[in-house]
Amino acid sequence: MRRPYQPEESSLKTQGASAGSLTPMNYQVIARKWRPQTFADVVGQQHVSRTLQNAIQSNRVAHAYIFSGVRGVGKTTTARILAKALNCEKGPAAEPCNQCDRCREISAGSSLDVLEIDAASNRGIDQIRELREMVRYAPAVGRYKVVILDEAHQLTEEASNALLKTLEEPPERVIFILATTAPESLPETIRSRAQHFHFRSLSFGEISDSLERVTKAEGLEIEPAAVAVLARAAEGSLRDALSLVEQAIAYCDRSISDREVRELLGVVSEEALDEMVDAVASSSAERALALVHQIISSGENLDSFCREAIRHVRNLLVVRIAGADSPMVAASADERPRLDRQAERFTEEDLTRFFQILLSTQTDLRRQPDPRLHLEMGLLRLVNAARLAPLEELLAELRGEIPPVRAAGPSTPTPPPAPARSGNPPAGSGHARSSSASFSAPASSTPVPSPARPVSQPERSESQASLSAAAPTPAPVAPVSSAASASPAAPNEPESAESSATAAAPVEAETEGLDAAQVQALKEAAFESQQKFLGYLLDQVSRWEVADGELRIYFPGDQASLVDMLQARERMERLRTLAAQVLGQPLRVCVKLASSWKSAANAAPSPRPSGVAAENLYARYEQNPAVRAVLERFGGRISAIKPAGES
Repeated sequence: MRRPYQPEESSLKTQGASAGSLTPMNYQVIARKWRPQTFADVVGQQHVSRTLQNAIQSNRVAHAYIFSGVRGVGKTTTARILAKALNCEKGPAAEPCNQCDRCREISAGSSLDVLEIDAASNRGIDQIRELREMVRYAPAVGRYKVVILDEAHQLTEEASNALLKTLEEPPERVIFILATTAPESLPETIRSRAQHFHFRSLSFGEISDSLERVTKAEGLEIEPAAVAVLARAAEGSLRDALSLVEQAIAYCDRSISDREVRELLGVVSEEALDEMVDAVASSSAERALALVHQIISSGENLDSFCREAIRHVRNLLVVRIAGADSPMVAASADERPRLDRQAERFTEEDLTRFFQILLSTQTDLRRQPDPRLHLEMGLLRLVNAARLAPLEELLAELRGEIPPVRAAGPSTPTPPPAPARSGNPPAGSGHARSSSASFSAPASSTPVPSPARPVSQPERSESQASLSAAAPTPAPVAPVSSAASASPAAPNEPESAESSATAAAPVEAETEGLDAAQVQALKEAAFESQQKFLGYLLDQVSRWEVADGELRIYFPGDQASLVDMLQARERMERLRTLAAQVLGQPLRVCVKLASSWKSAANAAPSPRPSGVAAENLYARYEQNPAVRAVLERFGGRISAIKPAGES
């Protein structure tokens, strides 16, 4: 169990004043006062602490280390703890005692055997030459002389080269520790001479737990929501979080509230984020625009609001996927029930689409003029995302950008859609009813607006069943023509063959080797798996056959274009997958015209040579892996065997 933080020893001393006074001579900020003094106190870097402790206990301490990581995660602190553990009067020990004179001197920064050098201001070759001369002398008091080079990547190329020999073969009892936030900037020659430890960024939970312990020890009253705001603002740095607490104490005194912390840091209120969610869920463009006006009137930063909105939508997406109790949710326990209620109003596809829209909006806010305009447009895209999704899904299918087939089932998640072109939000699979209904709507009927929320699977099946029972008279489809005219790729092109195929009525098909119910189940499976255009093509099939492990599909003789469409590689792969799922066996798929079926029925099969020797020869070739793979893939049989080179 981790021991509670212990303040630095120097913070308990006063200089010419009483212990309770707060004169500039004796006051230490919280980030320094609660700096970890042992390996056990270092938060979130157990992989580094454990390795160093084991190295000390087994007397395998290296001569040089590189500590890398973002700011405020414990690099220099761990270097000091390592120096204390090596030079402690009771050591070398896995943990320094922090009571002996050597530990106290290192904690106070007055030890002659621990040299902390700022490489940013001592980066030249002359300073490195002086350092080489200093390390030649034995430690003054302790066992080891420890040199801590902070921001080591700031050394010049000449200084780095001058340090190489000393770093590789330092004098006895000398240890180098290079702390850096940019390890990739260090020369490879230096990295190869030292053991590298990467300090990771701290998680939201680790920072919030540490803040709660420190504020409780300091006797502060802080709201859990305020702790969450401070932990998120720290962005993985515990030192930054403690500095923000210090700032909050100066602003709020001993009682820190969520509202005051948000005012101090310029973070928008949760009420504004809730209003955004309500406006999107209710498809209210007016409320979205009013929210932007309210943010500007209150003097809040638009980029800050967009950043908080991204964070909020990310939390909703995690709650929707992993539940409100997931440790991945960056929110306090009090906020999680509210996030759970909001996440229930959207699907994963909705939230993924919202996330992408907000990311694009944030880029526009930072790079384009008139940020208010871009934020308003971004929120309007959120409001209209539900209605735009079916249209984009339709255009993606017409372009052949159809997501892969997945086996149907309640436990199978729908894959996230690919982003649409031209910066539009991606199509969501949760609006399949609106997309399929738009195909069956006649041109003269009044268009029905798409629902804001997705419909269930039974509702989609009912709409698709009504599609297959449509009147045989083909009619132009208003939504399809409007979608085609709205497409930036071909605004004036005539209606394509695919569009006309989708408007055609189902064809009465003949079957052989399977019944009509299986054919209907195969068509419905195509619709239910979001392959609507594939389903419309299957409606035009005039004959179905299953024989010899092959599914044969025949179109009317005048529909050669439909054969070409269905023979596209992606659609053939999806059709094979659906046929195996519905018919319960893997089948090859062959697509032809009805005229070829009639001619094949009238033609006699090509004879194969008879006799035992011939049969053995054919059997041997049929068992060849390459030949068998070709036969399974494309169907047919071996009709003749000829010597190589014979035509």
